[in-house]
Amino acid sequence: MTANEICDTSTIRIGTWNTKWAKPPSPRGLIISENIAAEQCHVVCVTEGFAGILPCGGHVIDAGKDWGYPIPKGEEGRRKVLLWSEHPWTPHARARGSAELPGGRFVAGSTKTPSGDCLTVVGVCVPWRDAHVRSGYKDRKQWQDHEAWLAGFAKLRRHFCMSRTVVLGDFNQTIPRTWVPYRVHGALMRSFEGFKFATEGGLAGAPKPSIDHIAHTPDLSRKNIGIWPKRADDGTFLADHFGIWCEFRLH
Repeated sequence: MTANEICDTSTIRIGTWNTKWAKPPSPRGLIISENIAAEQCHVVCVTEGFAGILPCGGHVIDAGKDWGYPIPKGEEGRRKVLLWSEHPWTPHARARGSAELPGGRFVAGSTKTPSGDCLTVVGVCVPWRDAHVRSGYKDRKQWQDHEAWLAGFAKLRRHFCMSRTVVLGDFNQTIPRTWVPYRVHGALMRSFEGFKFATEGGLAGAPKPSIDHIAHTPDLSRKNIGIWPKRADDGTFLADHFGIWCEFRLH
């Protein structure tokens, strides 16, 4: 990023990455931290991660520690969803969702853009198709928690303003649809009616379509987009998801 771009208050850079529980002091965690910091994002969402992965300074809010699976001993800092901003957060009135959303997978707040205006940011980790099917509670059918989460989100998002709003994180679906059942993809599209997806389709440098997304209201327009790779330059495994950052122009 050039000095002029850093000072451009008409744009905001936002990123999301599922870091597969990389611990902050580990070699993998350190490389992920360096990669995130290098892009100088104003807002970052990390799913399946630790706050220590996020850039130094700034402010963090998270979705809580109860998402239905036990946290391993010694890893109490694990969170399904964390949001970081260089500016303080004002948590949303429904910051951690509602009783209709499977827990620990939703966090929302408002923070300042480079221009000083407010941006509403919602971090999510939509349950994968086998959530609590063969592990956890073992009392679900495939896609049950996924569809329940989308139905709960569709109701909850009515409480959010449809301007200067970003929803990002692990959606566990590609856009457009590839392999998920039509009904499940239809539920996703209905839940995000009125939003655009900056991350749909093929992305330059990405090995395949992404299941991590950045959805946004139409008053934000995509300017630039890039990825954080699943492997470092020396071949070190970083995560089973590639991360995505996107620069938006503020209308």
